[in-house]
Amino acid sequence: MADRGSAGLSLIELIVVIMILGILVVIAVPRYLNLQQEARQAARDGLTGNLRAAAGIAYADASINGSGIINAASVYSNLADSGGLTLSGTVFTATIGGVQYTWTFTLPAGIGSAFPTT
Repeated sequence: MADRGSAGLSLIELIVVIMILGILVVIAVPRYLNLQQEARQAARDGLTGNLRAAAGIAYADASINGSGIINAASVYSNLADSGGLTLSGTVFTATIGGVQYTWTFTLPAGIGSAFPTT
């Protein structure tokens, strides 16, 4: 039998390398996809919090300054950073990672669109 030296990999070595790569792919791809989903959810939750804060500022502004108007436009104007949100009527829309999310502006029960001015 002749000495091969280090001319290359044997068939068994190649099969082992391919199996190891396959195992890594099976483990890594679902984990990567899950991270993308979690990132989209975090971005959505961040925009929801941003809208809630802007609504609180609009409510405080209307009640303190007596402007009396709380609507989707006043909430949108109080956003420090729109974060990709757009407003159409009473519907806020954002696209995160190719998925479109919508939030509809509605006043809480007991709050009208205008405050009485004194």
